[in-house]
Amino acid sequence: MKRKLINSIGPLLAIALASIFLLVSCSSDQVAENEEIQTFDFKLERAETSDDQIAVLTKAMRKYHNFQVAQAQGYIIEASPFVPGMGFHYVNPDYVDGTFDILNPEILVYYLDQDGNKVFGAAEYLIPIPGCDVANEYSNPPEGFIGSDDSWFVNCTAGGWTLHAWVGLENPEGVFVASNNTVPNPPN
Repeated sequence: MKRKLINSIGPLLAIALASIFLLVSCSSDQVAENEEIQTFDFKLERAETSDDQIAVLTKAMRKYHNFQVAQAQGYIIEASPFVPGMGFHYVNPDYVDGTFDILNPEILVYYLDQDGNKVFGAAEYLIPIPGCDVANEYSNPPEGFIGSDDSWFVNCTAGGWTLHAWVGLENPEGVFVASNNTVPNPPN
């Protein structure tokens, strides 16, 4: 009787261990991330307005509501102290490549809640201008979102053309307006 029980448990245990191995090896975050990106890319291809693009961006940026996820995905350079009406800017140097990619903004903007936790506020795009000089007048902003609602401006402190998209914190002045008066000052 003991032998029958052991013989029947052996194959079941092997199946259970094999199942666990398959689940762990096939459910990697990388696979899920690639599927997510492909889904968002497909939705962007179908976008007809900047509002459609903003809706896709808003969903794509949800993962960055967790600041640790942003850091793990390369947003590691704190490019500014707290900027009133904006927050703290974190740059992913891998994305600073001179191209506009809706799903891969060069900068993420965070502010602090009353407990001092970082809260996602905006995606920010940066198109570098070599030798950016505030004395120069730059008149050809990069292509960005569909239509003419996006408001690129030259910020030589950041090194080029910048565009905010307030998809984490509503901006009453507009999603593309750089400064957002609803961003709270950091707690003392």
